[in-house]
Parts: sequence; structure tokens; C-alpha cells
Amino acid sequence: MLTMLTVIRKRPEVSTEEFRHFMEHEYGPTYVGLPQVKGYVQYFLADVMTDGAEDPIDAIVSISFESPEEMRKALQEESYRKAHELRNAYMRETSVGIHSAVVEHTVKMVSGR
Repeated sequence: MLTMLTVIRKRPEVSTEEFRHFMEHEYGPTYVGLPQVKGYVQYFLADVMTDGAEDPIDAIVSISFESPEEMRKALQEESYRKAHELRNAYMRETSVGIHSAVVEHTVKMVSGR
């Protein structure tokens, strides 16, 4: 299983409510509809503490695929490309707004007690 995590910051002019609605009802369903996607979770965040050095992170998305090849296939799908275009109105550009990374190693320190 291959999992990709994406950290997302919304555009400043987009309200939190608009952003979350877009993610939940338009953007997310695009991924869920891709046959290559085996898991998709959106985490919407609210800062508890901040020093103001960076803008807050609005969401983290976890997307799982069976393999790197399946991920590449998904990113070539027409519906993915359309969603990619739609996100420009809601998410900041470059890695400041959208930063994706593949999970290479996981250490689970506490199990569900």
C-alpha cells in the first residue's frame, strides 16, 4: 500500500466554510471515484497554538493506492485533471499551499486503548 499525504492551505480570500464545502462535496468525491484509490481521508484543522511564523494549515488529505503504478494511473485520469483545475480557485499555489509527500515509514507508538 502506498499512502500520499497532502498539506493544504486555502487562499486567503476563501472562507473556511467555502473551502471545506469544496473539499468535501466537489474535490474529495473526484478522488473517491477513481478506481485506483483504496483510501481517502480529509482532515480539517484548526490551530491550537501558533507563533505566527507560518500561515495555518487548513487541511491534510491522506490518499492510498495499491502501488506507485496505480497512483500514476490515477493522476492521469481525466477526472483528476479536472479536479486539479478546480482547486486553483480554493487552494494556494506552489508548495506553500499544496505540498504532497509519500509516506516512506510509519511508526505507531500507541495502539487504540
